[in-house]
This record gives sequence, C-alpha cells and structure tokens, in this order.
Amino acid sequence: RPPALRPPRTLALADKVANRREQGTEATCITEMSVMMACWKQNDFNDTPCAEEIRMFYDCVTKAE
Repeated sequence: RPPALRPPRTLALADKVANRREQGTEATCITEMSVMMACWKQNDFNDTPCAEEIRMFYDCVTKAE
C-alpha cells in the first residue's frame, strides 16, 4: 500500500545543521542575590548597611539584560 502523503523531494539528511543559538536557561546573578539577602538577614532587612551588595546585584542585572 503506498503512503498517503508524498514528500516534495526525496527524504535525505542535510550536510549541515542549522546554526541556532540556544536560549540560556541558566539563572544569572544568583551569587549576588544570595550575598544581598544574607546581608539583609544579618542587618534585620535594613538597606543602609547593605548598599554595596545591593549595588553589586543591580549592576549584575543590568549587565545580564
């Protein structure tokens, strides 16, 4: 019994593969965020003593975007 659909050309593998870039699913700035949250926890969630950690986190987010 012949196939119901006929391909427009013969079925064969190509000599090359499409050059597609995979989307990065890896989370970024996790280390900076962890340091910032640890600082908040040590300082009862006060932003003033953690200003440097907050700035480092925001810098990392800006670079990642």
